[in-house]
Amino acid sequence: MNHALYFVKRVGLVALTVIVFACAAAHAQTRMTVAYSSIGPMATGVWMAKESGAFDKYGIQADIILITSGPVSVQALIGGDLQVVSAASNAVINAILNGAPIIAVGGTANRPYHRLFVQPEINRLEDLRGKTLGVTRFGSITDNLSRILLRKNGLEGAVNVRQMGGTIEVAAAFQNRLIAGAVTSELRVTPPSQPKILVRLVDMGIPYSMNMIAVQREYYRRNPEPVEKIVRAYADGIAFLNQNKERAIKIITKYSRLSDPRMIEEHYNDSVTYLDRIPRAEPEAVQTILEFIGKKGIPAETFQDNSIIDKLTREGFFEKLYKKS
Repeated sequence: MNHALYFVKRVGLVALTVIVFACAAAHAQTRMTVAYSSIGPMATGVWMAKESGAFDKYGIQADIILITSGPVSVQALIGGDLQVVSAASNAVINAILNGAPIIAVGGTANRPYHRLFVQPEINRLEDLRGKTLGVTRFGSITDNLSRILLRKNGLEGAVNVRQMGGTIEVAAAFQNRLIAGAVTSELRVTPPSQPKILVRLVDMGIPYSMNMIAVQREYYRRNPEPVEKIVRAYADGIAFLNQNKERAIKIITKYSRLSDPRMIEEHYNDSVTYLDRIPRAEPEAVQTILEFIGKKGIPAETFQDNSIIDKLTREGFFEKLYKKS
């Protein structure tokens, strides 16, 4: 009888220990809402960090949400509705220039991977004179890149730029021939619409910061460790993307709302090609944006804090992610 009682007590003690450790583990998780501002390749790293378990691995209980506009998602960050946002760099930069207390702690890509899609009868940029390009919103990355392209080709003011609302609305406007073209990562239209790529912006040869991973300055000051964990998890997600194509394709299919295998493959290829393995917003890529908006020469440190990236680089963190086992 005493042996049975001893056994029951031991089992109870083990169970209680398991519960205590489980509660401690749950308590150690930091809950964060992480927003991404498009369903294009620049969002793929966030999806991978979520679905691969990278956020959980680094102690982050992450709820990821889509807000289909860089400026709107940045406003949500400023308002405290989010803890982290992956949004168009120009939206983050403009907000900071206007006094927003936010800072970038990482970046997704430093080359412009968007393309200029046009109607089939448009054969050269000059054919756009008097016509209209569609953008998601004024101040968005599509707007910024459209105007940079027009400026570099002497067409600024000669081509109309129309705000459509989002990528789906841009595609619908193109489908209905309300616009002659659009600078975007992908154009989701159906036959008989036949868009063609007239310009690949990466061929312009300019560095350009596409998206930044941003947080509130005060939140970063009070929670440096969770913010660092977010950067670690994001980088881990990018490594997962590069090392697990089959699973990555399934995750892209889930979040991108694509059903065409060819477009899913293109999304994957763009993600692998353009998403930087070390997620740093490079100063020269930021300066391209500043030059475009007439703020050339403002120190990049005004907009970004690379201390986490620098720390992880010194640690060899990124090398370890890609080290072959």
